[in-house]
Amino acid sequence: MSKLLFVVHRYAPYPGGSEYYTAAMAEEALRRGHEVAVFAGEHQGDYNGVKVTSDPQILGWPWDLIVVHGGDVGLQNFVLSNASRIPSPILYMLILPSNSDVCVTALKECAYLGWSTPDDINHIRKHGQNDKAKRVRHGIKLNESLGKPGFKTKYGIDKRMFLSCGGYWPNKKMRELAEVFKQAELEDAVLVTCGYDNRMDLMPAASDNIIPLLIDDKADVLSAISEADCYLMHSNQEGFGLVILESMLNETPWISRQIAGAAMLNKFGKTYQTDGQLINLLKNFDASAYDISAAKQHVLDNHTIRSTVDDIEQVIKEKS
Repeated sequence: MSKLLFVVHRYAPYPGGSEYYTAAMAEEALRRGHEVAVFAGEHQGDYNGVKVTSDPQILGWPWDLIVVHGGDVGLQNFVLSNASRIPSPILYMLILPSNSDVCVTALKECAYLGWSTPDDINHIRKHGQNDKAKRVRHGIKLNESLGKPGFKTKYGIDKRMFLSCGGYWPNKKMRELAEVFKQAELEDAVLVTCGYDNRMDLMPAASDNIIPLLIDDKADVLSAISEADCYLMHSNQEGFGLVILESMLNETPWISRQIAGAAMLNKFGKTYQTDGQLINLLKNFDASAYDISAAKQHVLDNHTIRSTVDDIEQVIKEKS
């Protein structure tokens, strides 16, 4: 078995995409018998059997692979900027391609570069590092990604429900989505937005057809996804957009801006580039136009957390 160290700025049980995804990778690797630890800037101690620390000395231990989740965040940048001095090989998972000095230098100094979207691999090629490119598919935990009924009843929703989750951050464009949804003037439909943090005051205002919610219970969010008539991802920037995979697994149709994971999965959903195109998709939404069974099967075959760790293990095998 191998020794794996994961690096992320904040770790579960704190909420967030980076937090949950890194925990999913670490726990799956541990389940397979690997020796696993996490180097995190903010955490609540060891979690679900995984050792978690903020002590940088752990970077000097003999690891078969150090997996860095993205860049342009304090702790990840600390590791990436010291890549040439860290004795163990580093797999820098781009997550969101960046032209910052730290991230561009890391492309040259890290042993391996993990990609999962066309944007990732194109960025690696642009910088002449294609020989280091390793596909690491984004994946989700099946047993923790299926929603149970109850969300509509809990919140008293009896209309068609369009849903958008992920937090009230600038890149999520929730307020902008709410305005576009109003312009679509849909009958018997509401837009529900969910987020676990509104510190930037970007939550849309409530109205007759806009229901903004603060929810930090993942089970509630998954219930919403499973009961939604359609999921909407209006973000202008995403590493992948794991919620698209969660929607597909829960057999929920989705509409997304043509970015990140949605761009490579667009045969299973609908994508747009302008507000006008989104309005048209909303006005003409027809659930029967989506092959939700094929979408679910695609996730099962290609985008579970097992797929992700399979790819990480392959990097270690190729290194040996």
